[in-house]
Order: sequence, then structure tokens, then C-alpha cells
Amino acid sequence: MGLVRTGVIAVGSIGERIRDVERFRQVALILAKHGLGVFVSGLDIPGVFSTNNFSSTPERTVEAIQELGPTFIKFGQILSTRPDLIPQEYIDALQTLQDDVHPLDFEVISEILSRELGENWREHFSYFDEKPLATASIAQVHKAVLIRSNKDGEKDVETEVVLKVQRKGIEKKIRSDLNILSFLMQRALNEFPEFELFDPRGMFTEFQKSLISELDFSTELRNILLFLNNFKDLPYIHIPEPIEGLSSKSLLCMTFLDGVTIRNARSEGHDMLVVGERYLEAAYRMLFTDGFFHGDLHPGNVLVLNNNEIGIIDCGMIGRLTSEMKNILASLIYALYRGDNRTVAKIFFDLSIKEERVDYFAFERDAIEVAEKHWSGGSFKEMDIGAFLVDLTRGALRHRVRAPTAFTMFFKGVLTTEGLAKSLLPEQDPLLAAQPYIERLVKERWQPQSWRDLGVHNLEAYAGIARRLPISISQFLDDLDHQRFRVQQEQMLSPEYKKHLIYRENTWILIVFSLMWMILGTALLFLEWVYFWDIPILAILVLMIGMSMQVLVFWRMWR
Repeated sequence: MGLVRTGVIAVGSIGERIRDVERFRQVALILAKHGLGVFVSGLDIPGVFSTNNFSSTPERTVEAIQELGPTFIKFGQILSTRPDLIPQEYIDALQTLQDDVHPLDFEVISEILSRELGENWREHFSYFDEKPLATASIAQVHKAVLIRSNKDGEKDVETEVVLKVQRKGIEKKIRSDLNILSFLMQRALNEFPEFELFDPRGMFTEFQKSLISELDFSTELRNILLFLNNFKDLPYIHIPEPIEGLSSKSLLCMTFLDGVTIRNARSEGHDMLVVGERYLEAAYRMLFTDGFFHGDLHPGNVLVLNNNEIGIIDCGMIGRLTSEMKNILASLIYALYRGDNRTVAKIFFDLSIKEERVDYFAFERDAIEVAEKHWSGGSFKEMDIGAFLVDLTRGALRHRVRAPTAFTMFFKGVLTTEGLAKSLLPEQDPLLAAQPYIERLVKERWQPQSWRDLGVHNLEAYAGIARRLPISISQFLDDLDHQRFRVQQEQMLSPEYKKHLIYRENTWILIVFSLMWMILGTALLFLEWVYFWDIPILAILVLMIGMSMQVLVFWRMWR
């Protein structure tokens, strides 16, 4: 009996199981039809003829993904933003994917609204357009006019809003497709083991996490609130304001932004010079300054409103760079700018994930070659950061070195911004527009305040260590006293060697303590309250203790 007819299909060593066998059969039929049968070859699937040969083209691959539905379309759209992984001809084809589906009957929408807002949900609105404003795989959007109370409690304030209504049963369908996609990924790795180089499991895990997060509209609501706060000082950048009382996990109500997509702004007579400046300001501010950025800022999610103002919508997918990540990025860019390409290689190597032992010198040689290709001196405005980061990431993969997901999302954001500007905003030079943000990022990295903040942060960490230190030392010395570290070697060690081991361990304890005092003293230098008569007396005392302990260490080692 075939694997599919049993209702359970094993997925090699990871133990995954196909839960929806009939849906899997539909997927297999579509793959085989478009020359992608290699992913289901060897499975006994009724009505499916598959081959071990890969006979698809970029165009046929896109047709297959489009037919497979929302989960696969989302995955294809993610792949289209990874030029470090996918050949350019597939990138170009995948970027044509459209997340368009047939609209739901309004009776279904009304049922969902009744469940989320109550049977009398229409009382919230003076007008509700039953014809959808937009349809997509996860949700359907309707326009309405909300009745809001003014400060006196009178219901006389009307606001144009849109309601993003999640499709009924979509979460179950997406989880089923994710299960099938996981199986197909494992099949692909079996057929093409060289794909392991690109960490497809890690990429799929991040995609799955992101897609499941998009199904919870309360996550998007929180993202919107953060964007609104970040852009509150830029009156020409607009984010839809959420109506929290009318929003839930599967319903998002927000103010309506009346505009056209940036792709159509030129034909509508907008001043594209102003539009370009404002778009690039919003994008680069998110990426380089805020560290909290839109994860899918394609032309469909950028609107041009009246007076050439910018609207940003669909904030379900976001990326983040922590302060530490921004510091690493600044150090990387500054090293490139100074022509210190060995440091460029070292910084990228340190931040990256290594699956196995790496030939560092071979990696360094290739990284230096990439850096020299993209920078030979000049000003920041001549530095194409997006292309440099992509080439560096692609080259690192050959050595099984890959950047963390947060950085690859950042690289994707830079590339998307540059790509949109080059295709739709020829009046603008994205590299020139990025210059002040890159310069500010680098300057902030080396400002005294940054080091003072780092000192305070480290001091708090060391204070926590100090609180735990007495107990830890007591336990450690107790373990040493009872020789718990060498119980199984008891009969193999001579008394002289035991004495030598204890002496060496005590020396290491002194080394750790001396380093801790030195680091603590250095951190204190950045705190104003340790200064008396402009002399950091407390910091000097702490450093002297650390140095004294280091002298003792050297004396013990020399003796």
C-alpha cells in the first residue's frame, strides 16, 4: 500500500507527519504538473506521475507557487528578497507573485464581525461598504465610516476606517500547508544535500514564526503603535491609527489612508522629487536610526497621499536591530570606510553563525576581496552598503558562515529600499540619501555617551555577578575541598599532581578576579559620581586592586 493511502507519511529523521493527506495530494499534483515532481518522487501517490528530474523554469515555478495558494506564495515572496540565496532569474520571476484571491461572500464577513464585535456591530458605523477594498490570502479589507464619541460623549464624530477581517479557517489551512512545506523542504534536502549550506531549516523556522505571527492581528496593532511613536515628529509620514476597542486577534480596525501606491504616484501628478525624499527618509530612518523597521516595504505597502505625503501600511512583518547589533553594523561600515578590510572580515565572522569548524584564513581572504570590490576610498555617498552586505553574505555561505536572521532582514530592507528607489524614483540617489544616516550611525557608535551607557550597563551586570559571587565561590571552594571534579580519577593521580592541580586552579581564580576588578574599574571611569576634584578616585582604587592581583598571578606563574 502506498504511503499516502495509509494516511501517514514519514519525513526522514525529523519525524514530521503529513496531517492533511488530501491537501498533500493536491500539492503533489500541482508540483508534478509544473515540472517540480522531483520533490514528491518515490512516493506512491494515486494519480500523480513524478520524475526525479528537475524540469521547471522560473516562470513555471511561479505558476506552481501561485496555484499552491497563500502559504507557498508568502514563502515565494520571502525567497524573492534573498539574492544571497536565489539566482537572479528566479528573483525576477518570484517578484511577480500576487497574493490575490477571490473575495469572501459578505455573509461570511458579517458572521465574523458579529463574533468579534457583537450582533449589533453595525451600530458602530454610519456606513459600511460590503464590497471589499482589497482581498488577500489571509484577510479581506472593507472600508467603513466609524461613529466616534467626542469629548462631551456625543456621537457626532465620523472617521473613515478600514477593517481587516481574517478569513475564516485560514489559520488551520496555513498550519496544514506549513506542515507540507516542511516535508517538501526535507525532500529537497534529500535530493540536493548541497542546499544544507544555506540553512534551509533555520530559514523555514523563521518563516513559520513570522507567518504565524501575522495571523495574530494584535501583533500588527502593537507594531503600528511603535511606528506611530517613532514617526510622531515627521508630520508627512503616516501610519494608520488603530482603533483598539474594535480590534482583536482576527480583526483590525484602523484609520483609512486615502492615497495611491507609490508605483502609480507619478501618473497621478505627484511631485516625485518630494515623494522620493520622504520615502527614503522614512525607510532609512527605520533601518539605521530606529532599529525597528518594516519587513516588507514593497511598492504595494507604500502610499502617496495628498501633498506628496507618505503612508505606510501592512505592518505585520517587522525586523529589529538591538543597540548592540547597530553597534556591530556601525563598526563594520566604519572599518570598510577606513579600508581596514581585515577588521571587516573579523567583525562579520564574529557576528555570524558557524555550523562547523571554518578555515578562517580562507574566509578572510574572500571577505577582503569583497570589501575591496565595493570600496576603494572616497566618501560615504559612494558606498553601496546594500550590494556590499549581500555579496559579503553570499561569499560567507561558501565557508558555511551565515549571518543571523536579524541581519539578513536588515540587508533585505536596505536592498528593497534601494531597489524601489532605482526603479520608481530615478530623481533620487538612494546612496546619497543614505549617507547622513550611515554617518550618524557610525558617529553615535563612538560618542562618549555611548561608552558611558555601555559602562553603566556593564556596571549593572557586574553588580549582579558580585551579588552571586560569594555563594558561587563558596560552592566552588567546597567542590575543590571535596575534590568532586576528579572523583573518577582518584586512584590515577599522585598527591604531588593533586597539589599541582589545586595550585593551578587557584591561579585561575586569581586571574578571573583580577580581570573582573580591571573591567569594573574601567566601567567606573564613565560614571560622574566617582570623580572627586576631577579625579576618578574610586575607579583608580579598583584598578589598583586588579593590577595588584595580576602582579600576584605573574609572580605565582614565574615561581
